[in-house]
Amino acid sequence: MKTILLPIFLLSYLNILCQQWIDQQYAYDSTLNEPYGTSIDFNGNTVNLAMDIYEPKCPVNSQISRWPLLIVIHGGAFIEGSKNDASVQDYCKEFARRGYVTASISYRLGFISDENTWSCNYPSYNCLFASDTAEWIRANYRGIQDAKGALRYLINRNQQFSIDTNNVFLVGESAGSFIALGVGLMNDMQERPSSTFALPSLPAPNANMSNCTHNVGEVFTASISRPDLGDIDGYIEPSQVHYTIKGIGNMFGAMFNNLLINHPANVAKPAIYSYHQPCDIIVPIDSKEVFWGLDWCMTNGYNCYAIANTPIVHGSQKISDWNNQGNYGYNIQNNFTANNFPNQFAFVPGSCLDQVNNPCHAYDNMNLRQLQMATFFAPMITSNEICQSLSLIEPTYYFNLYPNPSQDNVSLYTNVTGQITIEILDLAGKSILTHYNPSGSISLVNLKQGIYLVKVESDGKTVGLIRLIKN
Repeated sequence: MKTILLPIFLLSYLNILCQQWIDQQYAYDSTLNEPYGTSIDFNGNTVNLAMDIYEPKCPVNSQISRWPLLIVIHGGAFIEGSKNDASVQDYCKEFARRGYVTASISYRLGFISDENTWSCNYPSYNCLFASDTAEWIRANYRGIQDAKGALRYLINRNQQFSIDTNNVFLVGESAGSFIALGVGLMNDMQERPSSTFALPSLPAPNANMSNCTHNVGEVFTASISRPDLGDIDGYIEPSQVHYTIKGIGNMFGAMFNNLLINHPANVAKPAIYSYHQPCDIIVPIDSKEVFWGLDWCMTNGYNCYAIANTPIVHGSQKISDWNNQGNYGYNIQNNFTANNFPNQFAFVPGSCLDQVNNPCHAYDNMNLRQLQMATFFAPMITSNEICQSLSLIEPTYYFNLYPNPSQDNVSLYTNVTGQITIEILDLAGKSILTHYNPSGSISLVNLKQGIYLVKVESDGKTVGLIRLIKN
């Protein structure tokens, strides 16, 4: 267990100062490589699955209730990526600081690569060639089953990790978003893709695929079987504990089919936050084949083949359109950028060469998009106040500063009696100004622009802390 402490003054008061579930106000502990189950991969091997768990900590002199849960799912085209990816770890840590129990999970990777020879001037390009479109859908389905098992593993241990099972959230990037959407929305057997039932066997991959990440170390027979993949929920960690998925973070992801149509009447519809760029050449924002723009770039600039056997996928804009046109009633917040892919190889923003250094299958500003998602999720969380103070503030006291924000002067309004002291502190806890028995306005002219803490004391006892913004 490793503890990381936040360098913020007077953590005990932060529930008063901060916007709960949005601002980062908690320290956290981490438990790494927690095993949660095993599954059979695309080549018939048993895969051990694990997760990293990050638990917020209440400050001293407070008692804990329950935290919401956020599961983070990495991308990588279903053939690579890891729970240790930097962006995934960032999500876990940033949202643990916001007051979520967070977990990044591993899931089964890989599909049966094509038996044909594909080569061009771009390294590892051939690794994107599956034997048929069904292999993409089967890879996604295995990921959904594993993620549902990981979720149930945590739900079954909700007391151990202090999880509020009525407040569950999911977020995924790219392929991880396909999986997150599947976990939150695929809960009706009618939504199970036909490709996930038993299919005819396939020949072994071509030898030039052996260095692909998902094929390294694999031993293939001449014919690879494709058995029935089983129930939409998978078989890891059966659970009788009720839980509610409140929201899904869809980061440049998509669906293989419309999962908005069939939703059980007794299951709440999760809200969806979607971030996507129209110039994304990997996962289209609308309905096209996966890698649609990369195909164009490779065939127009690298003397390569178009990627074979890629399925049609339906990106974030199409998901939103389905919801509106079908009146499905999902709460969807879209945050899309403006630039389209120009179908040009060089010199233009969003073109093939420009996306080498400025990819559109990525964030324009990751911290901004995380903040937007946290703000979107916050009103949905019904957990009680998490870190409840043990007699830090008398409940009969009130106090306020007006105007706040302010440029020149503020006044204190309070029912606190006795000898009152106002102390203005910076966020490191350094005292800047002190006023004894303040009346009338308090001058701020000597303060720089920024955020300050105003400590209110009565007869030498701290009764409150207020956030002050100096314009």
